[in-house]
Amino acid sequence: MSSISQKTSPSDEYINMEQLLSVQFANENEEYIIPNDLTSIIPYATLRMRNIAHLSNEECASAIANHLQSSSKFMQDDSASKRFRMETLRAMPQCLTVKRSVKSQLVATVNQKTRKKPISYWKLLRYNISLKFRKARTATQNSLQTMKLWHQTIKAIESRSGSGIATYFKFLRWLLFLNIIPCILSVSFIVIPQSLDQTHVPDYDGVKILDFLTGSGFLSRTIMYYGFYSNGTVDTPLGTKYSIPFAYFLTLFSCYTLMFVILSVKVISSYRKSYVETRGKAHDLYSNKIFCGWDCSISSPKTAAVQSASIYKELEELLAETRQRVPLHWFAKCSLIIMQLAVTAVVLFMICGVGALVWKLLDHYNIGTSGSVSVMIVPTVITVIIHIFPAIISYLALLERYNNKRTELYITMMRNHAVAAAIFGVLFAFWIINSTSDCWQTDFGGEIYRLIVLDFIVSVLGACLQFARSALYKRVSTKIGRPEFDIARGTLNLIYNQTLFWMGFYFSPLISFIIVMKMVVTFYIKKYELERCYQRPSQPWRAAQTQTLFLAFAFLGMIGVLLTIGYIISNVESNDCGPFRNHTYTLDYIVDGMLSLKRDSGFWSVVSDLARPATGAAILIGMCVAVYCLRAKVNANKEMLHILSEMLLLQSQDKQFLMKSFANFAKEHSVTRESAHSGIDLTQHAGLTKRNQGNEGISFSRRRFNLPSTSIEEK
Repeated sequence: MSSISQKTSPSDEYINMEQLLSVQFANENEEYIIPNDLTSIIPYATLRMRNIAHLSNEECASAIANHLQSSSKFMQDDSASKRFRMETLRAMPQCLTVKRSVKSQLVATVNQKTRKKPISYWKLLRYNISLKFRKARTATQNSLQTMKLWHQTIKAIESRSGSGIATYFKFLRWLLFLNIIPCILSVSFIVIPQSLDQTHVPDYDGVKILDFLTGSGFLSRTIMYYGFYSNGTVDTPLGTKYSIPFAYFLTLFSCYTLMFVILSVKVISSYRKSYVETRGKAHDLYSNKIFCGWDCSISSPKTAAVQSASIYKELEELLAETRQRVPLHWFAKCSLIIMQLAVTAVVLFMICGVGALVWKLLDHYNIGTSGSVSVMIVPTVITVIIHIFPAIISYLALLERYNNKRTELYITMMRNHAVAAAIFGVLFAFWIINSTSDCWQTDFGGEIYRLIVLDFIVSVLGACLQFARSALYKRVSTKIGRPEFDIARGTLNLIYNQTLFWMGFYFSPLISFIIVMKMVVTFYIKKYELERCYQRPSQPWRAAQTQTLFLAFAFLGMIGVLLTIGYIISNVESNDCGPFRNHTYTLDYIVDGMLSLKRDSGFWSVVSDLARPATGAAILIGMCVAVYCLRAKVNANKEMLHILSEMLLLQSQDKQFLMKSFANFAKEHSVTRESAHSGIDLTQHAGLTKRNQGNEGISFSRRRFNLPSTSIEEK
């Protein structure tokens, strides 16, 4: 009977120590080949030890660590050995307590064997200096962050009204910083040098207040516009000659290039954060919205209630987007498509009508009427269209009954931007066609000046109307209601003003100072309106993706302006006035005066070939192909991530199935052993019952943690 009790199965009494090593990791690393390392770590392939149940966790960990420490390669102090040790510990069929103990013993042994060289004095000094510089740079960055313009004001707006409205003010501040750069450069290198020679042409009619509104009269003969700047040189206080044409072109070229680069980088980074980096990641929109959607900067209880309602409504919108839509009847579907096509046709007809109206007004009032009040008719009509047309388009969008509110918002913004683009296109086309008039550049600069001034006046009048409505709401009746802050319309108005600035900057360098002052005043007007008149929008606002769309609209406007100015420089005569009046085209001054190129030189032929429309079209097609390839790569990575996620899920299911099968097999094996020992004497059976119960408890605990039993031989 004793021989029966001492006879044990190999699967219960012995352990193959190859299971202690990470076979998969070693196969991936040529430095650690399993047979060689097993020979160095384990003297023989199978280590026979007594049952592990007789040893504590500490003794088991010590025994395993002693065998693992016998390998020199395994105990090296480098990144590969450290990674191999971690993979080995992770693959061990032991509990976490044993693994931690083994790890601590291995780390202690490695630290004892490693001889650390003392750091030299100069190396320590360089390390301390670099650390001090890094801390100083971090502190400086934090200080500049808090000292940023309107930092505390925007934080206060964000705490009262949420981050959605704060996005509008941050976008306004970013445009202000973008415009400050050309303002400083143009004033420093164009306006001030020209002022050293002459600031205005004397006029016998004197200065009229109306001239500051119309931008004509006295202002048309000052440094405000293109036609006043001379084509000669100016004597500086240092006794040197300063070329006005050279400074004019080089400064404007630098400003446009710098603004284009900054805007391009901003659009690319915003697009990457909003669309590329958020795609393909395993994230749950609903859990993120519930657990991470709260705006922690809110301090007002009323604003917190509104934020809670906004999150609730956004969850409803997300559910509505993912909810399976009920298929419409063919008649209802056809009627909906017909309605959307009809509304689109009406909007296109309105856009064409707006363009024709602006052209007719320009043709009737602007030619030969400089200095007259009638020049205000066209800017007034354009400003009214810009401010009223968005409300009409929003009403028409309600008739289309879009299922997705975001789609409705995007289509509405694209239509509003199409209206502004049509107006800008008509303005450019009209003045280019009528460029044969006397100094048309000054007239066009005055047109842009009037549009900017009238837009500011209309914004101030709108703010006054909102103040009056707020007073009636507080003192007369609450049925009037408080309006919501329209972020989309306000941001589109900023883009409209920014495009006006880009259009007029070439023809009026001093307009950069006007647009900067206008944005500063607009910030405080909108801030005061928000505090006194508006309430927070009840609809949830996806600020990140919508801001990317705003930047894309601004980028398209920038490209259109640059292409038009490039056409004016190369194909429109400029010999009547301005700094390039002695040359037929501005490009002639660039080639002959600045670059000193000969028309028959090889470099000029290369430049001419690059300047052709076919070359620009090829570059544009190449950029489109590159963007398409990058998008295809992103989609492929997304699909691969989805496939790998499914593979991990299948592997986890297979592991659960194998562990369940192992548990059933162990249970059947224990039943078989009990039936085989049923012939044992009652006295001996009573002595073995207590031991078997302990072993079964240990086996149950190991099956509970999905760990196979191991055995170690006592020495």
